[in-house]
Amino acid sequence: MRKVFSAIAAFAGVALFIWAVASAQPPRQNGQPPAGKIRKPSMTDTIRANIYADNNFMLWINGELVAVDSITFIPHNVISVDLLPSYPMTIAVMARDNASPETGMEYANTNIGDGGFILKFSDGTVTSSAWKALCVSRGPLNRDTQNPHVENLPIPENWQAVNFDDSSWKSAKEYTEAEVDPKQPYFENDFVGAKFIWTDDVAIDNTILFRHVVKSAPDGKERPDFTNINNVVPDSPPKKAKKR
Repeated sequence: MRKVFSAIAAFAGVALFIWAVASAQPPRQNGQPPAGKIRKPSMTDTIRANIYADNNFMLWINGELVAVDSITFIPHNVISVDLLPSYPMTIAVMARDNASPETGMEYANTNIGDGGFILKFSDGTVTSSAWKALCVSRGPLNRDTQNPHVENLPIPENWQAVNFDDSSWKSAKEYTEAEVDPKQPYFENDFVGAKFIWTDDVAIDNTILFRHVVKSAPDGKERPDFTNINNVVPDSPPKKAKKR
């Protein structure tokens, strides 16, 4: 009988030890292994972003600048980049129509231009009226091309940041393809499901700030969070230092 009780006690002790070790491990998040043990991301973990702006843009993801339109005016182009997503994902965009800062006009102050912005990520993220928008530069005021003036508002500090409060911003306004009149590169890329957006006046409003938070992947796919990748030890051994 003593042997039976001893065996039971020993088994309970081992079970308690295993439970204690398991409890000490941090919980896994988004499919990642516990802290201190992480796999390196690969290109299969990325998503593709297609962005078209009339005329150019700058894109931030979770407060980090990730893409800049390489052509400021024409030809109109599509920028496609690979992104390593992390949800919730805060997207911030500065989109600008080509316009003189003094007159709000283009082509040697002979024409009032018009803007437009559209974005689609391969995870299903798209532009729509669910985005927030703020115009920070508009003109020529009252469409007065004979005596043109512009109105510039201060750009809010840290407006790209994750914790920025955009509750006072209006919803973006959706526009049709016919209203924006995108050029050929747009039709060669995947923007299905995305809407062209801007503020209330696609002609007079020249510089727009957009914000949108994607709480989780719209396609429902679970993706690892590699945000802290630089602060943990990967599964694979470190590379040997190269000889000089």
